[in-house]
Amino acid sequence: MNTMTCSAAVALTNINLEIGDAEATADRAFFERLLAPAFSMGRPDGVRFDDRATFLDSLAAGPPRYTRIESTTVFDNRAVVVCAVSKAGAAGPLRFRNIRVFTRKSSDSGWQLVSWVNEPLTALGTGDGLSVVDADRAQLRGGA
Repeated sequence: MNTMTCSAAVALTNINLEIGDAEATADRAFFERLLAPAFSMGRPDGVRFDDRATFLDSLAAGPPRYTRIESTTVFDNRAVVVCAVSKAGAAGPLRFRNIRVFTRKSSDSGWQLVSWVNEPLTALGTGDGLSVVDADRAQLRGGA
């Protein structure tokens, strides 16, 4: 990884950790700076999709988010970050996989979040805590 790609990955890691904090505190100013004008978000139910205005208007303070970066792939001025996010829910912990696509005008400009797809890591209503990837890995290792 070259120095520019490494510094971009560090910046994107920091941004993605800050996203969880900004969500928990409903930091509208943070998201107004971060979200691209044509931002879109796929919600965990797979049915709802929010544009920039809808996302900003739906911000509400909530429980802290804990973010684990799974991968960061940088393509010059485009990037994809995959992370697992967990938070407390009424019926126990909730875990989600977030796939976030970023863009910037140049290596001297800031990153903007273009698209964010969010899916549950725990099957809705089951509480088993296994993602499809976890289940596939267990099966490959000879587990259930």
